Amino acid sequence: MTTENLYLETGDIRAYAIRRVNPFLGVLQVIETEGGRAVSSNGVVWEIELRTERSGMWGSLNQHIKEAVYYRFGLWSAEEGLVNRPLAPHLDRDPLISQCDILIKCIEQRLQLLPFKLIDNRELWLFDRDQQQPLALLASQKQGDRPLSPEPKYWKSCLGANGVASQYRYPQATQLEKLVERSASTNIFKYWINREADGSGTLEHNGETIRENDLPCFLLSESWSNDEALALVNDYIAWIAPSLLSLQHLAEAERDRLESHLNVQAVSIEHHWHLYPDVVDEKKLKAARVQCRIQKS
Repeated sequence: MTTENLYLETGDIRAYAIRRVNPFLGVLQVIETEGGRAVSSNGVVWEIELRTERSGMWGSLNQHIKEAVYYRFGLWSAEEGLVNRPLAPHLDRDPLISQCDILIKCIEQRLQLLPFKLIDNRELWLFDRDQQQPLALLASQKQGDRPLSPEPKYWKSCLGANGVASQYRYPQATQLEKLVERSASTNIFKYWINREADGSGTLEHNGETIRENDLPCFLLSESWSNDEALALVNDYIAWIAPSLLSLQHLAEAERDRLESHLNVQAVSIEHHWHLYPDVVDEKKLKAARVQCRIQKS
């Protein structure tokens, strides 16, 4: 499947994907309409967020000002339908239901087009101290997004003490994060890069070009001076292979390498496989899904 033409824009409807970065947890699928947005991390369950107006708070000098905000309305899937949240007393139910129905119809019309095209092409990279080369991806944005404040300084391998349901904590997370931190040094170098269509990048602060091969395809550098460090990084890449396979523009050899590691954390596979843009070996994917079901049972 190709994703080149899946950035969809029809009138007031946009469908696109963005990465969940630092730590990398896969990709988010987003459908936006004038009345709200639907967001999914697995292509199956969608969070419905409706756009409504909120007045200035009680006692505020700005009570007359109306501010557009997103209200988390409910969850939708093709199998379960809509499970909506209780409405706040001040919200008018009928317009929200109408907006929700429009979003659900938009989802149903686009399920066969998943995954949508990734458009977060503005990337913040941490650079290593010695070679001044991209070390790890800290953040990504769509063009036109408001600047991050504050910008992240440190790279993370996972969230929380145990990780999340879609990606358990990497057993050697502390060692890996310290390795990256030492390579970056206390004098942190981080730069925004705009990705070009050919995979290269342009540094925003000086206009220099970075070749595609110098931007780590798995979002963490594999250029290390000793075998122990390289082994740790490779082990981590194998651990998060189910989520990395949701990346687009991977070469066939890179995708084949990741598919060979799907058994390492097979329990993660069901959270990501619906969003794989391509599969090299269907047998490996099927075997990992079977392993996932066995482990969960």
